[in-house]
Amino acid sequence: MGSNPDRSHNPLLLVFGEILWDLLPAGAQPGGAPANVAVLAHAIGANSFLASAVGGDACGLDMLARLRERGVPTTHVQQLDGIPTGAVDVTITEGGIPSYQILENVAWDHIACPPALAQTAARAGAFYFGSLAQRSAQSRDTLKKLLQTIPARCLRFFDVNLRKPWPAADALDASLAHADILKLNHEELPLLANWLALPCDERGFADALFARYPIRTVLLTKGPLGADIFDKGGEPARVPASRVEKIADTVGAGDAFSAGFIDARLRGLSNADAAKRGSDLAARVCATAGAWLPL
Repeated sequence: MGSNPDRSHNPLLLVFGEILWDLLPAGAQPGGAPANVAVLAHAIGANSFLASAVGGDACGLDMLARLRERGVPTTHVQQLDGIPTGAVDVTITEGGIPSYQILENVAWDHIACPPALAQTAARAGAFYFGSLAQRSAQSRDTLKKLLQTIPARCLRFFDVNLRKPWPAADALDASLAHADILKLNHEELPLLANWLALPCDERGFADALFARYPIRTVLLTKGPLGADIFDKGGEPARVPASRVEKIADTVGAGDAFSAGFIDARLRGLSNADAAKRGSDLAARVCATAGAWLPL
């Protein structure tokens, strides 16, 4: 069993969104960007909770067992009878880059907001959310309630994490209106810029976001080129990618960056130091198959 030291003195990280099975060529692996963030943050010592849902099927029971094996709290991972657990067909290219085909109308499309989840949200020091779980009305409504419940001082981290079918522009606009930090990659920037009528150059894009939304930091990841940090009122900074001896695949690398960054910020580190922590964790994930580190 995974060790589970007392983390109650650490700030609480609440992660909202999908948990699913990545159906990889080598076999099924647990995944979903929010689930990856929650699990990886927990692995490096964060006090993380995942708000999601699985089905009452064997896949859902297996997923819950995998979480518990790593000591990750399943308090807010709802188990829904009659609805399948999420899954996605993942195809890996020669360069190790994944492409996805995501099953629809699954458990994480039906995440509810019971009182216990709202109580946890009210204590959160950081809140992570993305765009994919907003594809359904129920999960989108739950996210809205949680964003209204988390404390004003809570760090709000929006990972755009674009997947087809693309999210509606109004959902992206509403998400940005509730975010302190935006994380996206170099392929997502021109799409987001086009949908929201923002400049396509990186600095212009960041400055336009700062002018329109309460965002204070933009994290732009660039794979092997590292990540750029844009802070409101500051100069851009580059964090190089951490070295990987041999890449197994890049599934979950961006989620590892998010997990390492958020955990470091909760520990009081600067954005630059937090990005270095995120890059180091991403390198560890790239060296293993799937998004979760081995026990």
